[in-house]
Amino acid sequence: MQRFIILWANYTNVNMAEISDDELEAMMERKPTVREAKVDDHALMVKALEHPVRRKMIKTIGVFGKNKAQLKKEVGVDDMIFNFQIDFLMMGNYLKIEGENIRLNDRGLVLLSNI
Repeated sequence: MQRFIILWANYTNVNMAEISDDELEAMMERKPTVREAKVDDHALMVKALEHPVRRKMIKTIGVFGKNKAQLKKEVGVDDMIFNFQIDFLMMGNYLKIEGENIRLNDRGLVLLSNI
């Protein structure tokens, strides 16, 4: 990486100070800023709403929640797609599963309000 930076600086005729390995490692380990985290969060929300199956799932779950089997039947997809979409929404912290019932949490209700 360090060699790439030096080559790029030579190619573009830009005077850049060399970055030590410690500085490079610190840059890679740093946490995102509040602004970066907010942008990432919005990008995930957009991604969640872009997929038609996820939109249908969110609308079907609604404010009151749904039974898992009932949701799968109403959405009309096979097990693999259903489980993948549920996992995606769980990883994004948009729903919670209580036994056989699936409910939108506060973040999921925000998604619902944007459909």
